[in-house]
Amino acid sequence: MFRPISRLTRRLYHPNTLEHALPKELYPLTYSRDSIQYRVLEHALKVNVPLHGFNERAIVASLAALGCNSSMLSVLGAPNSPSFFNASPAVLELVKFHLVTKRLDLTKGLEESNEEPTLEQLFLKRLQMNEPISSHLSQMLSYLSIPGEFLVQTALPELHRLSDDMVYFSREPDSHDFAWYSKRMAISCAYISSELFMAQDKSDSFRETIEFAQEKLHKVTKLGEYYNNTEEYLWYTLLMSVNLAKSQMTRG
Repeated sequence: MFRPISRLTRRLYHPNTLEHALPKELYPLTYSRDSIQYRVLEHALKVNVPLHGFNERAIVASLAALGCNSSMLSVLGAPNSPSFFNASPAVLELVKFHLVTKRLDLTKGLEESNEEPTLEQLFLKRLQMNEPISSHLSQMLSYLSIPGEFLVQTALPELHRLSDDMVYFSREPDSHDFAWYSKRMAISCAYISSELFMAQDKSDSFRETIEFAQEKLHKVTKLGEYYNNTEEYLWYTLLMSVNLAKSQMTRG
């Protein structure tokens, strides 16, 4: 069965269609699912990132496992800016791959089905997708907060695409005015705050993270705390960037 026409119209009414992708597309990745780049990064994310973290070691191990030359590192990182703060272009591509593929997996099949989960279900499901790499979440978040091209062109846009998809594919009421932007910014803030909490959570099955995320989401959807959350997120980005820069300069 097809989705109600009202939901399809709502999706197409968005003022900038490039800000989000349908699940069967790979945007903003520059390669297809049958490419060698995709296979290497997929293997690294599933097999080696849980062991080694988001670094070149994880990628090189996957290149070797798939019979590829280590020189492919430069090809994998080609779409990204030059190395910055010990984050090579290939590692940044691995981080981007994680963000994009998990976002697409979250809503896979929902466009063609009658299933309409709640916003909370999608929100928590996306957090739970981080469990295999939970011990490396802090490392990933530090890469996302590096000031520069990757933060502006990849990290923030991909975070907002995730928020957009979670609202669109859920039962959450939507709007087409300024509230559209403030709501998604607030959800983005709630999500990144939950990831930061998860990175430090030692409770069984991340029970405390789930409780924290539910409370954050409740404040956004039920209490309308859009602007406070937006301000919180902007300050988080600024402070993380400054602290990371100080840390790197101290090590140097």
